[in-house]
Amino acid sequence: MSAESEDLNAIVRGARAEFRERQIVDAAVRLMQEKGTHSVSMQAIAKSCGVSVGLLYKYFSDKEQIVLAAITRVLEEFRLRVPSAIAEAGDPVDEVIAAFSEFCHVVDEQRHAVVLTYQVSRALSKQGLKSIQDQELETLQPLVDVVTAAVEAGDLRDVDAQTLGHDLMATAHMWALKHWYFQRIGLDLDTYIDRQVSTLVLSNLSEGARR
Repeated sequence: MSAESEDLNAIVRGARAEFRERQIVDAAVRLMQEKGTHSVSMQAIAKSCGVSVGLLYKYFSDKEQIVLAAITRVLEEFRLRVPSAIAEAGDPVDEVIAAFSEFCHVVDEQRHAVVLTYQVSRALSKQGLKSIQDQELETLQPLVDVVTAAVEAGDLRDVDAQTLGHDLMATAHMWALKHWYFQRIGLDLDTYIDRQVSTLVLSNLSEGARR
């Protein structure tokens, strides 16, 4: 077998493994949301995604690893997409709005995993919880940075960038946590983003920026 064929086979195997991991995580998240994390066994997860228990254990050694994979996937989306959204924006305030909007769009796409994060985070091991907290701070930093830049540019009032950054991130998460309510009142994502931008960002514009 040539080196090119071996490389191609390795790529195919890697793609299949990635697809299988995503399939397992998606099935587990849905099942845990329906029945509660503690009520779901590895056997039930294997059955729900149509794989053998033995194959499941080749990918994940326990439920915590699956939960961490689900949470990490959301954080990885933040890590990749938020800086890209910022780069396409214009002035500092636009960058803040773009970062927040992208956070909301990721949350919307990963609603079940976001809700699961809040449900199970206290049950994670100390090492697992610290890993998630460290990753969360890393993904939040670009938002904090653009808030800081907007304050330094004189476009936002003298707000604490860390506090406002956490407020914006928590508000993005709220789209998932209270989605049942927003759905009931017919509120779509774009309207939600616009209203939260008005409340959290535009209300903090400096007088100069307002003019």
